[in-house]
Amino acid sequence: MSVSLSWPLRYHNDAVQTQEPEKAISPRAAEDMALVARAQTGDVAAFEVLVRQYRNEVYALSYHFLRNREEAWDVSQEVFIKAYRSIKKFRGEAGFKTWLMRITANHCKDFLKKRRLQTAPIETALPGDAPSGEADPSDSLAAKELGAAIDSAVAALPEKHRAAFVLREYQGLSYQEMAEVMECSLGTVMSRLHHARKKLQNALVQMGVAEGS
Repeated sequence: MSVSLSWPLRYHNDAVQTQEPEKAISPRAAEDMALVARAQTGDVAAFEVLVRQYRNEVYALSYHFLRNREEAWDVSQEVFIKAYRSIKKFRGEAGFKTWLMRITANHCKDFLKKRRLQTAPIETALPGDAPSGEADPSDSLAAKELGAAIDSAVAALPEKHRAAFVLREYQGLSYQEMAEVMECSLGTVMSRLHHARKKLQNALVQMGVAEGS
């Protein structure tokens, strides 16, 4: 099974907001809860639907921690096995995605500790970086080069800052969800994200692909 990664980068320089408006439960979250309820009764098919919905996101987060495609794939498989075995303990205090991302982040950290791995520079731009459709070849090349520069800069961030940036910009989690995944306070989340954005901006300026403020 191949995993295609194609995310829009939502990086910006805006000041970090201290509050987010409360949001009603989304249709996807409601669907997740229904599938979880079925999975908790032993419905394997329901859990398989959840796997299909979140396998790319679990793989993506694993890759950003481990910087190795094969290891990220292996860890992703282990994450879903652990999630399946723990599904009956899920009580819905957080959304299923948040719960799953927390399992993923913790599993990756444990993996890095056990293997004493060091993050490595990315070898190539990830598949799916280029825009789809019949784009101008020069535009496509520029997009790939920019994507590779951004990914390299993200890879060089300290682990805590990188995790905050990836969870917010790639996974689209709210600050509260990030706090639950990273198991820290909301203030710590906002601080880590702020520093991640500043470090990334500085790195891109040094690479010559962004202008300094």
